[in-house]
Amino acid sequence: MSSSFPDTGAPRLLGFDVPDLQENVDQTEDEAIIAMLDVAPHPSWLALFDARIDALKNDLGVAGVEVDGPSIRFYGSISDGRRLATAVASLINDVTLDYRSQSSANRGPLGPANPV
Repeated sequence: MSSSFPDTGAPRLLGFDVPDLQENVDQTEDEAIIAMLDVAPHPSWLALFDARIDALKNDLGVAGVEVDGPSIRFYGSISDGRRLATAVASLINDVTLDYRSQSSANRGPLGPANPV
């Protein structure tokens, strides 16, 4: 019998808080688009996220990204918030899948190596 261990470091996207976007972004004054996660990401998840975020920043004109617990703040000057939200959702899902894949490969078929 195998048991499934909850992976509290692999977040799921709950939704977005999207303010009015500005043509020119001042990261110190403008509001961010906030991706709300169900848990704060594990450092290994963040490493995978960091490895991919530059491509998104360049593609969509994101000025900055900040992770704060279970929130990721995106400062963007793009006029299409829906496109950014779709790209961010896809990025979060892809990183979570990669993280879970790496985590399960590290655990092996018997689960985590926790001697009793």
